[in-house]
Amino acid sequence: MSSKPFTTLLSDITLGVIQAYAKERDVVSALTGALPIILEAIGAQAISLFLVNSDKSSLKCELCLGPVDIKGILVPVNAGLVGKAYTTRQGSLIEDAKKSSEHYSKVDQNTGFETHSILTVPIVSGENCFGCLQAINLLDNGRIIEFTPSHLEAFERLSSILGVALENLAFADQMVHDALIKRDLAAAEEMQGHLLTSLGEMDQIFGKIIPARNLSGDFIDYIKVGSQIFFCQGDVAGKGIPAALTVARCLALFRYFVKNGNSPLEIAKGLNDEIFEISERFESSGGFVTLCVGTFGCEDKAVQYINCGHGDILVWAGDQALTQKPANLPPIGVVATQDLEWVTEHIDLSGKKLFIFTDGLLEAKLTGTRRELGLPGVSSLVEAVGGLTPKRAVSKVMKLFTDSKLETSDDVTLMVIGN
Repeated sequence: MSSKPFTTLLSDITLGVIQAYAKERDVVSALTGALPIILEAIGAQAISLFLVNSDKSSLKCELCLGPVDIKGILVPVNAGLVGKAYTTRQGSLIEDAKKSSEHYSKVDQNTGFETHSILTVPIVSGENCFGCLQAINLLDNGRIIEFTPSHLEAFERLSSILGVALENLAFADQMVHDALIKRDLAAAEEMQGHLLTSLGEMDQIFGKIIPARNLSGDFIDYIKVGSQIFFCQGDVAGKGIPAALTVARCLALFRYFVKNGNSPLEIAKGLNDEIFEISERFESSGGFVTLCVGTFGCEDKAVQYINCGHGDILVWAGDQALTQKPANLPPIGVVATQDLEWVTEHIDLSGKKLFIFTDGLLEAKLTGTRRELGLPGVSSLVEAVGGLTPKRAVSKVMKLFTDSKLETSDDVTLMVIGN
């Protein structure tokens, strides 16, 4: 078993679950990080987490770690050790599964996995039972040995941590669904929608955002001033209303600086001053924003831009290989303006196109798979649509999400610049 103190495990699991839920707003995703911690702590060969369904008739394996993937398996609440633990709210230790009539052997038959020793415990907090945890086969230097009563006791304590975390999530969910909060979220969503859809129609530039939830932490904007198009794209750390407020602030400041005649460098510095000051004032280290801000010359096709932690941007040049342009500064709001060595990048975009995107596109997966696109996958998309107009290129990529061919848990933003 793990040598970590119980209080450390309590902190690691509870805080991890709550932080993941704040980001993903999905219970199963929030619990994903907890399972490896519990598996390591108990020293088992496999572990599975079952959550009861809405009508409390069966328990579904939502997460599992081990040699065999049993995720999705349904166990009736009146069947097997999992069903018994849920209905009785009592944990059990089976030293030899082959001799136990309570072991739900159908899972072994379907998967070919050999179960020797089993720990099964309910996930309980107060009056609520959320499901069960089950550990299979204790490992000792690669050998399978039997669990003991002390393992059962430790497993019950670990399960109780999950119960507390799930109770907190249920409470948070109730608050979010409160009528007043729902009304405020709807108003914020409508306001942000107006901010993000007020972009002008220009042949040389087009961008689009697909929010992961009601409110997006991504933003884009572009304005034509004379023969120059000023553009920006950003991704605010965090989610929900706090991130949406930062988005609104950044967009308002961007437009103010542009109308004030500021250069991309001056705009980036001004935004950094503002976000850094807020971070310092509220002693927050999580309020940073990745940002790419610049100009495109409609006549000379020259681009100058500042990339503050926004990741690689890609330059498409027809038959030539794609060019990757990495960020040259940290995200805004992290380091004071006077402490940074500011660099303006320049690109001649004649016969080329510039693709700027947020990490939601990098983290996208083909629906039903676990492999992220990453930069190689995004590069393939860029090569496929590079010859299209900016609007058609963006629309074609984003259609992969609306048609459910690609999926992501984050906001997805793509902007294309060039003739």
